[in-house]
Amino acid sequence: MISRTQITPDDLVLAKEILAETPVYEYSHRQEQANEVGVLGEVIARRWLKSSGVHFTPTNTTQHDLRMVEGGRTIDVKTKDRTVPPRMDYEASVPLYNHDHQRPDYYLFISLYRDRTNKSADISRFETAYVVGAIGQNKLNSIGIRRERDEVDQRNGTQFWTSCLNVYHRDLVSPEVASKVWREMSPYVDGWT
Repeated sequence: MISRTQITPDDLVLAKEILAETPVYEYSHRQEQANEVGVLGEVIARRWLKSSGVHFTPTNTTQHDLRMVEGGRTIDVKTKDRTVPPRMDYEASVPLYNHDHQRPDYYLFISLYRDRTNKSADISRFETAYVVGAIGQNKLNSIGIRRERDEVDQRNGTQFWTSCLNVYHRDLVSPEVASKVWREMSPYVDGWT
């Protein structure tokens, strides 16, 4: 089951602090807006993991976002900007332009919701976040649906801006199960607040 959470003023403050030191990457499709979505998704993931008793530290690497304190397993957070709440028949995406470089043990998928009538460019346009689920690297590679750049999804008219591996939300491990597994992997260290 997808986990819903309100985006708090503290989430926005922390995201803005991180954004001030985050470069815009060469392959970024949406430039600064991509950074906002990605960083806010990571902030939500950190808060959710901490509240779930999962023990991690953030990393300063482009290979993954979080590392478990014990065992060193890694998580990369993938975030989508949505104008509708996520559903189980929607897909989560991992872009292929950095798939060989980013080799985390797990992916955690977050969706940020904003009202489509809110045309603000400010990060506070996002109201709600959803922790959609997680998947391991090997499972993603075995069941992921390859989507090619400029391909159009005939079900909904979405044109893919880059090649990616997609997986249905229903095929992800639920947030509850993922947090239970990750909680049992390591003790808590408050390394990100």
